[in-house]
Amino acid sequence: MSGHTPPASRAKSLVSIARVGDVSIVTLARPDNANALDAELAAALLGAVQRVAVDGTRAAVITGEGSAFSAGGDFRTIQDMQDPEIRTAVLDVHRELFWQLVRSPIPTVAAVNGPAVGAGVTLAVLADLVVMSQDAYLSDPRVSLGLLDGAGGLIIWPLLTSLSAAREYLLLGDRLNAGDAYRLGVVNRVEPTEQVVPAAVELARRLAALPAQATQQARRLLNSQLELAAAGLLDACSTAETTCFDSDEHRERLAELIARTAARNERTTP
Repeated sequence: MSGHTPPASRAKSLVSIARVGDVSIVTLARPDNANALDAELAAALLGAVQRVAVDGTRAAVITGEGSAFSAGGDFRTIQDMQDPEIRTAVLDVHRELFWQLVRSPIPTVAAVNGPAVGAGVTLAVLADLVVMSQDAYLSDPRVSLGLLDGAGGLIIWPLLTSLSAAREYLLLGDRLNAGDAYRLGVVNRVEPTEQVVPAAVELARRLAALPAQATQQARRLLNSQLELAAAGLLDACSTAETTCFDSDEHRERLAELIARTAARNERTTP
């Protein structure tokens, strides 16, 4: 990735894989950065889900270490993506991650243990089933930053909820709490924070216990609507996001956000 792909040892440290019987728990392991899906973590996650798809795992859980599921993209990555070569490399990984999760031979359960923002929301809703902490929230504020989701969220949300709900939450970027996420059909279960991963593992165990061939075929057919939509739209989403990175509005909004964040951090620093 143009010098931005981490060495194998570094990549492994960013994502941990634990095995519980036939279930693999894939954990984003950068809690100090709220598990933001920067270039390194996205590449490490892609490698992890590719590995568990071929190592005998029958179902997988994806979650985040610490208090966040994933805070999406971080400022450094967004700034680095002003470079077209880096931008292309990062977006290619996110598209590959989309297809890997949609076409994987094993079912996945997202354990949303804390906030999922931007790319973190897309990662969560790509799972077959979603368990969400009652204290967590989903938010995709990329349009307010002059960007958009080029990796599948614009395709998935209308299939999960409705076009009206997708418009509201993906255009305005408002936070969606666990109760509303359940009501809209974005998540399947809402649990106390400490029960999110155990509940997700239990669902994954149930999926793992199903006949493998029937499960794979059912998933393939269920995901066919998503595949058909993505075949015509995913590249268009990526192109649109690429174009947005070159806009003056995005650069201005990003600079304003960085300045506000720095000022807030300065006020709260002892």
